[in-house]
Formats: sequence, structure tokens, C-alpha cells
Amino acid sequence: MKRILAMIVACAFVFAAAGCSKDKAKEKVARAGVVNFVVGDAFLIMDGKESKAKVEDAIKEGMKIKTTGDNSSIEIYFGENAIKVTGNTIVEVKSLSTYVATNNEETSLYVEKGEMFSKISSKLAKGDVYEVKSPTTTAGVRGTEFLLTEDDAKGNIAVVDGAVEVKNNSKPGDKAVVVNQDEEVDVVKGKDMVKKQLSDDKKRRLKILADIREMKKEIWEKMRQQREEIKKAVEDQRKANKEMLDKQKSEDKARVADQKETDKKNIGDIKDKSKEEADKATGDAKAKMEESKGGDTKAGADAAKSMMDAMKPKIEKKLGNQ
Repeated sequence: MKRILAMIVACAFVFAAAGCSKDKAKEKVARAGVVNFVVGDAFLIMDGKESKAKVEDAIKEGMKIKTTGDNSSIEIYFGENAIKVTGNTIVEVKSLSTYVATNNEETSLYVEKGEMFSKISSKLAKGDVYEVKSPTTTAGVRGTEFLLTEDDAKGNIAVVDGAVEVKNNSKPGDKAVVVNQDEEVDVVKGKDMVKKQLSDDKKRRLKILADIREMKKEIWEKMRQQREEIKKAVEDQRKANKEMLDKQKSEDKARVADQKETDKKNIGDIKDKSKEEADKATGDAKAKMEESKGGDTKAGADAAKSMMDAMKPKIEKKLGNQ
């Protein structure tokens, strides 16, 4: 009985710790991008409120970036990586965070319509995620420069450098197509993707789009400060998680010890009570034997034996339950 209770408590702790571990793996710290350059009309939309985009504005998770007019554009840095949103485009920042447990970064952008050029400055660290989606297309990268276009229910991925894994959202079971440097692929609902070489005209246009301005000094300083703040937030959260887990372990250990003491006391009480009942039964039987001496000896002995036989199963049952 003691072992069973101890095992139950121990198992409860294991499951609780496993649950905590899963929760910790999902914990994130918010990051932010910074507007580096704006041409024409560009707007930031957050919680239904729209404001004109300005250099040094922060770009946060859940925000939408909108440009109006063919010649409008906005350049944004997310750490060392940058995007250029061209005219008449809407992009939503779906995810922009750092995982506490691993320090990996997750960036997910959604192009509702229009064009967005991504410039990943270096190969992403193992576990980092940079993903661009549109209604038709999902593009996953490790380190590259590419343009995603979404126009009239048709997507297109054109790669300047590196490689991009492209999936057709309407055919989730199909294997991703890897689009390499100087290649492009159209993405149309329900149709297979076929790669082709970039035309010279498109190469020239992509070269222009790839010319994203260097990060301004004051913006670089903001990004540096943000990284320090994120690093501190991650360390603080890890420390808080460890303290919480240590506290939980201590409390569970104390509960196991308390349960053992309770079990020990309960078993002792049962033994004492069983012994009292056994002693009483023996005493009653002896009394009957004494009474039989003055009368019918056989009748008294039979009565004493019957009493002992009747009590024996009860005593054995109680002692057996210990």
C-alpha cells in the first residue's frame, strides 16, 4: 500500500514535470523589426489602427505593412535580415519571436497581395525559422535572396541567390520543389509546379530589388539594444523556470514523505486494532472454557471452538490487509 501511494505521487510529479517541459519549449520572447527606409506611401496597421510608416518605427508581431501606389516601397530589418515591400502590397507579420529554451528565432510573414523581397544575410542558425507565405504559396529558406509575388490567385517565387523550398498550399501532400539561384516557379491552385530559368529582364529587376540600403547607424544601435534586452529576458525566464521546477520538486518530495508517515501510522493503527480484537477473542474463548469446567465440558469446549473458528477469518483478513 505504501509503495503504491508513493508511486502514484512520483508518477504525478513526472507527468507534471513533462508538462512543464513542453510548456517551456513553447515559451517565446517577442522581437521587433525596424523601418530603415520609406519611399512614397507606406502604412503600419496594428489593432485596427493605421499610421504612416516612418524610419525607426518598430515592426511587431501581429502588425500589417501596407503600401499604396506603384512607386511606393518600405525596407525593414529583422536583425541582420531585411525585406523590401514594393508598391500596392499588404504583408502581415505572423510571428516574430525568440524561443526561451533554445534561443532560436522564428520569423513568419504573410503576403496577402503584391510583392515582397527577402534578403537573408547569412545562413540561418540550426533551429531558426524564416518562412514566407501567401494564399497560394509557402516558402521556407535557410539563407537566400528571393522575391515572392502574389497576384490574382497566382504565386511566384524567383530566387536571386541560394535556394528556397516551395510548397503549393492547395496540394499539401506534394513534395516541396527546391528553387535554386536564377530560377523561378509559378504556384497555381491545383496545378503541379514547374521550375524555369529567370529571363534577363527579370534578373535585372531582381538586382534592383536586392539593393536594400545599409542599416542606418541609429537603427543598428536600436537593434543591438533589442538583442541585449531579448538576451536578458531569455535568461530571466530560464532562471524563473528553474526556480519554479526546483520548488515543485521540493514540494512533491515533501508530499511523498508526508504520505509515507500517514501510511505508516495507518498501518500501525490497523495492527493495534487487530491485536486487540484477537486478544479479546482469545479471552472470551478461555472464559467459555472456564465456564465449561463447572458444567457440560464438551458443550463448553464446542462453544469455545465455534467462537474461535468464527473470529479466525476476520482476524486473518485484517492482518492480511496490512
